[in-house]
Amino acid sequence: MDGKLKKIKNAQNEYMYPITVSDAVYVDPETSLKTKLAELDANLGNPNSYVIELDKWGIHSDGSESAATTKGINDALSWAKSSGYNHVLLPSGTYSLKIDPNGIAIYMLSGIHFEMKDDCVLQLEGNSSPSYRIIHFDQIDHAKVSGGTIIGDKASHQYEMYVKFVRGGVNADGSLNDNPNFIRSEVIDRYQNPGLLSTFRLWSINGITTTTYSFYQYKDSVSKDTLVNFRTNGEFAPAAPTGRGWFDTIDQDNKMVFVIDITSSPLTNEQISQISAKVDNSYYTHEGGYGVAVFSSNYIEVQGIEISNCTGDGIFVGISVRYEDPSQYTQEEMGQHIYIHGCDIHHCRRQGMSLCGSNDVFVANNTIHHIGYADDGVTTDFRNGTAPMFGIDVESMVGESNIPYKSIYLNQDGLETNYRIYIYNNYIHHNAKGHFVNADGTQITLQNNTFEAYNVGAISSYPNQWYIKYLNNTFIQCTLVVKGNNVVNGGVFNKANLNLMDVQGALIDNCQIKDGLFYGSSIYGYFGMPSAVNIATGTFAYTAPHGMGNGAQICFEQWFGKVPTGISVDKVYYTVNITSTSFQVSETKGGSPVMITDAGVTGFNISRYNYGRCYISNITVETDWNDTTGSKGFNTLVAGAVIHNVTVKNCPVSIKAPDNYVGRPNVIVGLTLLESGGNLQASDLSNLKVMKVRTKALGGDLTLGSTTAYSRVNIDSGLFQGIQVNFEEAYLNNGTFINAIVYKQDHSNRSILSNSYLENTSLSLHWLTMDKSMIITKCLFNNVTVDASSSVKMIDNVDVNSGLSDNRMNALPVSGKYTLGQIIYNSTPKPGGYVGWICTTGGYATNQAWAASKAFSLGYRIQSGGHVYEVTTAGTSGSVPPVFPTSSGSTITDNTIVWKEIGLLAVFNNFGPIST
Repeated sequence: MDGKLKKIKNAQNEYMYPITVSDAVYVDPETSLKTKLAELDANLGNPNSYVIELDKWGIHSDGSESAATTKGINDALSWAKSSGYNHVLLPSGTYSLKIDPNGIAIYMLSGIHFEMKDDCVLQLEGNSSPSYRIIHFDQIDHAKVSGGTIIGDKASHQYEMYVKFVRGGVNADGSLNDNPNFIRSEVIDRYQNPGLLSTFRLWSINGITTTTYSFYQYKDSVSKDTLVNFRTNGEFAPAAPTGRGWFDTIDQDNKMVFVIDITSSPLTNEQISQISAKVDNSYYTHEGGYGVAVFSSNYIEVQGIEISNCTGDGIFVGISVRYEDPSQYTQEEMGQHIYIHGCDIHHCRRQGMSLCGSNDVFVANNTIHHIGYADDGVTTDFRNGTAPMFGIDVESMVGESNIPYKSIYLNQDGLETNYRIYIYNNYIHHNAKGHFVNADGTQITLQNNTFEAYNVGAISSYPNQWYIKYLNNTFIQCTLVVKGNNVVNGGVFNKANLNLMDVQGALIDNCQIKDGLFYGSSIYGYFGMPSAVNIATGTFAYTAPHGMGNGAQICFEQWFGKVPTGISVDKVYYTVNITSTSFQVSETKGGSPVMITDAGVTGFNISRYNYGRCYISNITVETDWNDTTGSKGFNTLVAGAVIHNVTVKNCPVSIKAPDNYVGRPNVIVGLTLLESGGNLQASDLSNLKVMKVRTKALGGDLTLGSTTAYSRVNIDSGLFQGIQVNFEEAYLNNGTFINAIVYKQDHSNRSILSNSYLENTSLSLHWLTMDKSMIITKCLFNNVTVDASSSVKMIDNVDVNSGLSDNRMNALPVSGKYTLGQIIYNSTPKPGGYVGWICTTGGYATNQAWAASKAFSLGYRIQSGGHVYEVTTAGTSGSVPPVFPTSSGSTITDNTIVWKEIGLLAVFNNFGPIST
């Protein structure tokens, strides 16, 4: 199949255009698939064709005589193979098929290409089997089916049956009686519903209190002479979820009667006549009805078939062999080299396609849609959908079998199952619960697929599966969930989301999100500061379960604080003697616990040795200027991640770490926000650009850090234009501020702005009271409005217009702390005045004094006798002044106030007299 253009339309029949493509999604053929198909054709040999002679084999092409037609097609295939043909064609027509007692309609044979003409329709006759296969491959090698249409029996399928009862019972020998204390069912014929009755369940009946029933099984007719066996311990569904089976094969055991003791709850004849008791199968979902089933087969091609309305999956690929001895399994029996391409699979109940064990599977150029839906594309009830309702499901379930399977995650060798699956150029859309899920596949590549329409299941792979790659896919109104160590390289998201979940080493690169959200978390393996450290035992405790077992590898870090003495930040340790919330550490696996001699300094971190493995680069997130609907933007909770070259336009940004984060800072290089704002925390940034022309947001546009400890951001090189920047805990060097506002809340977390250029910018800091919580140093001011309290330290800043330092006041300071020799320039110099003031005694500045019977608030400062005192307990002063102590840090009680000596009173002297 050469390249083609696949145009995508919405519900209004309008073409939808992914962001980077002008008018279509280009589907590039996979050259390796062509090579594989050529190899398969070579093994089949040159075509030696046989067109099935319908009359010869009793086949009806008008949709009638299903039993004869099914038998005729199978007979024709067998005869053709025995006669040396390898290519069998079924002519145009509609063929009604009937499954046999094994639940199979057409049996495929090795070495055969069964081709249906394009207008050939295989229609499965309505049945009650929970499991069927319309076209069945089982332990087949080198075979192919192609063309035509396969339609399952979803519309006419029988999911249950209802039986009537009469008064009377059954004797132990199987003969019938008229005992009025019992009721018995009509005779149930296993031949009529062999699938439904394979493992049957009888449902409870209104008005009957007993919890058990008996059943008697017979051959051909009901009498004591034909009794096969009976049981008296049947339990009613739905309380008993499992079903009962038959004592023998269908040819030896095909009739059955149910018997119920009604002694404890007598019924009238009229009540008995109204009973219609439900009987169904313990496999009550009937999810095993497949259009094409490929079991334990090798080198199989399924091509160009439309498959719909199956009670289970359109196509199922799995393992059929079962041995008591695990050593008997072979790699070939897992199945391998399965090629499915060019098919249209839709409106099946369970899945479009299930890949359940075979290896080296190619799925290309298929359309899979409306799985779990009725024809209206809206209804998704039991008769139209049964879980999980995905487009493609990769799930072998070998973990629940005795197959010795290989697992990279478990470090377990064995047989490969669901390895090397390539899913290319498919259009998967409008499925009820999800488009793609991988439960246990390894080395899976999804490339150039288009996924469209919202559902709760999204597109995802379980986090412990290795080597999962999403390459150049398009997502429309749906979500890609990135887990584990997934790789995403190239993605177009149109009204679609990218969600990080359970990330343990993911790489996300080159994605473009329009009207969607990049969000989620990457905090796997980060534990942070322990809640308690027991020095005597060397035990580290946490308030929440840590999830590790003995032998887990961890490391210690001291980005803040200090690790306990006896611990090295250069070593990897192993957990020992764990509880759910605590552990000790050893330098060797299973070794003796390390002894520590102190608890360290608050702020050190313990984490899995390889935490922080999340790499995000070349991401664009954009929404329209006036679009405020839904959740859009870039919103991540990450621990030690690396983020590079991210652009966000017209929507918010949040890059945070867990609360009280003490681990390795996130590294962010090249973050550009256009008409956007948000919050950045616990990160080291460089080349940050935030530009905005619209009105500044109420409360600020961009917040750096937070009031929480350890939320600090370090920024080297930033451009801030037209925004309000909230410095909560940020060290910013080499910044440019144009038409901006610099703001900070009044709290003790420190922020520093240095070596920066500020133009037409306002320093809105006049309410700060925490000393040195904001320091602005070595900056160039150009038309800057300084509205700052004396608690803001302005050091060596210069106004480019006047050439003067910005450390200027129009009067002596009355608050703040000053050092010996610190200079304050007079901002209103005049003849006869002074250039400024120099601090000759370092200390605190205040012009307030004690007053009698006055209310003083917490933190209020006064001076007395050359010292400064601060209120540590608010209250009202006494009628006479107390004797203020002069020793450092001493306190005195004054009526209801407690004063604390905090230091000397700062003294300033004039310098630089100005001539008149």
